[in-house]
Amino acid sequence: MAELHDWVELGKDTISSLKTKDVTNLYVLEWPETRKMLIADYQSKIDADPKRLRRFVRTRSAVLLGLAKRLTPQRRLVFLVAFVWFFACLLGVLSWRNHIQNPWLLFEMTGAFMLVILLLAMELIDKIKFRDELELARDLQADLIPKHPPQTDEYEIAAFNRIANTVGGDIYDFVPLPDGRLAVLFGDASGHGMAAGLVMAVAHAAWRTQLDVDPSPAAIISSLNRILCRTGGPRSFFSCCYFLFDRDGAFIATVAGHPQIVKIAAGKVVDRIGSGSYPLGVKTGMVWQEVHGSLDRGERLLFHSDGLTEARNANEREFGDSFVDAIAGWNPTASAATLVETLVGEWNLFTGGRPPEDDVSIAVIARR
Repeated sequence: MAELHDWVELGKDTISSLKTKDVTNLYVLEWPETRKMLIADYQSKIDADPKRLRRFVRTRSAVLLGLAKRLTPQRRLVFLVAFVWFFACLLGVLSWRNHIQNPWLLFEMTGAFMLVILLLAMELIDKIKFRDELELARDLQADLIPKHPPQTDEYEIAAFNRIANTVGGDIYDFVPLPDGRLAVLFGDASGHGMAAGLVMAVAHAAWRTQLDVDPSPAAIISSLNRILCRTGGPRSFFSCCYFLFDRDGAFIATVAGHPQIVKIAAGKVVDRIGSGSYPLGVKTGMVWQEVHGSLDRGERLLFHSDGLTEARNANEREFGDSFVDAIAGWNPTASAATLVETLVGEWNLFTGGRPPEDDVSIAVIARR
């Protein structure tokens, strides 16, 4: 049995851990998101109703129905019994005569409340089990993304990754090959969460395996597309770019449905690499164009996922490509790490610290 001091300690810990921002987020962020998910099936009908009172009633009804639909059938029954029981008791309490005749009414009301607590406990246990599995997947996935990108004599590499959910769909990896070349994969699985994480993991494993066989872009991309078409679902797409750098700065690249890679020289955007291509996993037998180019001394390539440019602030304004271009020119001599840090800092300021709606990944490769 839990002792009184256990409850006191829990209360102290709760109060000390709470911040004003946390309380505000319950109303500003968490409740609107929860409400939006629960009434999604009925949002159009609610918005079309001209009467404000009816919209209010429809919304509350849709919230309760959306909540009940997400319960298992047996838990729906518990929810229904508790709901009806509670309001029946409440009507009795409001009626003074019934309250005098039935002194057990408050105990019955407590019983209805305890049913809700029981239902909450069962849902919480399910969430904890699911969370533990997600955290295991997150830890396994974190090992796939290099925390400290390798550095070579010719290239300086810096990168950043932040996932929107427990498991993300973005991936980047940098592999110096035995012959001195540098292989780079930067990709983004469709969506985010567990499904995107699985697609990302499959793509990364296939890429690493193919590197040992043939690191050419044609072989890499065709192999990844073939495997993703076999293992992924109808919506399991993987947009990516693959670059193979030589020691002298020359590179061969293939871009498959990914945001354009920005080439920066002397603080200016001088080229954009890749456009108008399909992502991987759509159809077997497709062919992607190879792009040939080079990096001179001091030039940089900027990679980013669409989670960066499509990030929104409180006014629903997007971060955008033009802002990325402007930031890239602020310091023409900035190192790769400094450029990444600047982009991340401006992104955080722009969004006001709001949780990202999509995974955000950034990488910069600079020729020394």
